Amino acid sequence: SAYELAHSWQASGGFPPAIASVLATDPELRKLKFLDGLFERAVDLSTPGAPSQTDLMVLATNEHGLCVIAIEGKAREPFGDLVQEWNKTTGTQRRLQSLAATLTLAPEACGNLRYQLLHRTCSAIYEAQRYMARSALMIVHSFSPNNESFVDFARFAIALNMPVEECNKLSAPREFGGVTLRIGWASDLPRE
Repeated sequence: SAYELAHSWQASGGFPPAIASVLATDPELRKLKFLDGLFERAVDLSTPGAPSQTDLMVLATNEHGLCVIAIEGKAREPFGDLVQEWNKTTGTQRRLQSLAATLTLAPEACGNLRYQLLHRTCSAIYEAQRYMARSALMIVHSFSPNNESFVDFARFAIALNMPVEECNKLSAPREFGGVTLRIGWASDLPRE
């Protein structure tokens, strides 16, 4: 997925067509202009442990102001552990409490969600707060012809009360910590 993501974004010189198409589904984001992209962006999660290593953190702007977009690249690999599999220590419990509080979720209701989706989404919010951006997005850029793991993503979106019922769509916006967040899924074709 890292190779597919890097090739897609670098070849486009801005938003790849699959991402531009998803952004166009929201009237407020149609004229978003790409400013910069930071691959493997480490984002401090404000708890002990490793930072979130976001595949690509994008800065963009339009007439509404600055927007931070966390891009999670996926080919055929899953999102990783469920929270109930990952949450085994006092440290992970503290991190879960912090991430859940950011997303206004009850920690005990996160067990069947993928941990990776929690910290990637919080990364978008934290970076938007750091850059004083009004809005943030977390978009899964999928290079799987079968959109493996969309079911996990859709379950996460429902838990956030931001349902995304099909691929190539964004959720409705919702505010978290002064940041307007949207999440979405972009389907793309893998390179031959």
